[in-house]
Amino acid sequence: MLDKFTDLTMSTAYIGKNILYYPEVTTTMSVARQQAALGAAEGTTVIADIQTSGRGRLRRTWMSPKGTISLSIVLYPMLEQLPQIIMVASLAVVRALASVARLKAEIKWPNDVLINGRKVCGILVENSLSGKKVDWTIVGIGINVNLDLSLISNEATYATSISAEIGSDLSLSDVVKRVLEDFEYYYEAMKDGEPICVQWRDLLETLGKEVKVAGSGVIENGMAESVDSDGRLMLKRADGTLVKIVAGDVTLRE
Repeated sequence: MLDKFTDLTMSTAYIGKNILYYPEVTTTMSVARQQAALGAAEGTTVIADIQTSGRGRLRRTWMSPKGTISLSIVLYPMLEQLPQIIMVASLAVVRALASVARLKAEIKWPNDVLINGRKVCGILVENSLSGKKVDWTIVGIGINVNLDLSLISNEATYATSISAEIGSDLSLSDVVKRVLEDFEYYYEAMKDGEPICVQWRDLLETLGKEVKVAGSGVIENGMAESVDSDGRLMLKRADGTLVKIVAGDVTLRE
């Protein structure tokens, strides 16, 4: 293990105070799960330059070549807080991009961060429960920072990177530092009962559009009208009925 990222001067109380850095791992999620099982302190963060078997939502492959940031954060939230963890993570990334790169980002429901309609960040949340008690939650965040888009040519029509948008490379450490600091800010705001759902909703580029949502073997079509306080998508079908979507893959309707 090298010392990269471990000498960051964090202004946080606990998020990112304990950083485990690896030049290459299968996935940071798997390392973070092991750490959580061993009772790692809340906020323990696993960071890798390269993931060889990265996964996103719906078990999709998440490419993590050099120039990306892959990190996973160990948390111990309350059961009722779980629906808002994805909001905490995506808000932190949006705020960090505005700060370190002067970029305006939006959120594609439920967990992709976009710049100019292209994906720059993916977020994955995994939970372990014992009845109604949360054993642990792991938040995985993958950001294309200085990624050469030609390395992901099969996805290039939808993917982007921070460097591609601003025309120059950024310090990976600066991006990590700001994401972790903003993560703690929103995580604490959530625990204090602040309506972070409102901020998250206002950044959703999905709302007001005709979409197709595929998930759990079911496809729904309709207008993405709103989200509730737990982040569920309110979809209005052609017949006027409303359906709540908990999870799924959203695409614009032809």
